[in-house]
Amino acid sequence: MSDSTTDPVLSAASSRPDTAVIWTATEGQVDNFGYYALCVAFCWLLFPLAAMAVRYLRTALHCYELTPQRFKERTGILSRQTDELELYRVKDIAIEQPLLQRLFRRGRIVMQTSDRSTPQVTLNCIPSSREVAHLLREQVEKCRVMKGVREID
Repeated sequence: MSDSTTDPVLSAASSRPDTAVIWTATEGQVDNFGYYALCVAFCWLLFPLAAMAVRYLRTALHCYELTPQRFKERTGILSRQTDELELYRVKDIAIEQPLLQRLFRRGRIVMQTSDRSTPQVTLNCIPSSREVAHLLREQVEKCRVMKGVREID
């Protein structure tokens, strides 16, 4: 009975064009290197090991997802929060590559948006950041054409 042809909610959700995931990734652990080194140095206190585990989980569970019309960011360990950004609201995309991230072929993507709740979205420690930024730009342009949104200066 769980067939999508008999369940109108499932069939409507699966027919939406936004359900296709184009790209997905998690935040990389490279940015936490200094924090982890400090925790290991003071591991005899036991508290730093717990703090390191929490930081690891928080970073590992920070997920990014790109669909044809939206960018989704999921955060949280026990309680999860999902932020969605309509791609037509993206005004600018920049790539930053701090030295440590650059050594591991990662980077930070910063999107300036016209969204009131999130005027700036940062994707931290992303592998192949240039390719991902290019993919984001392509999806933003496709979404703008679909919505009929023109460039804002």
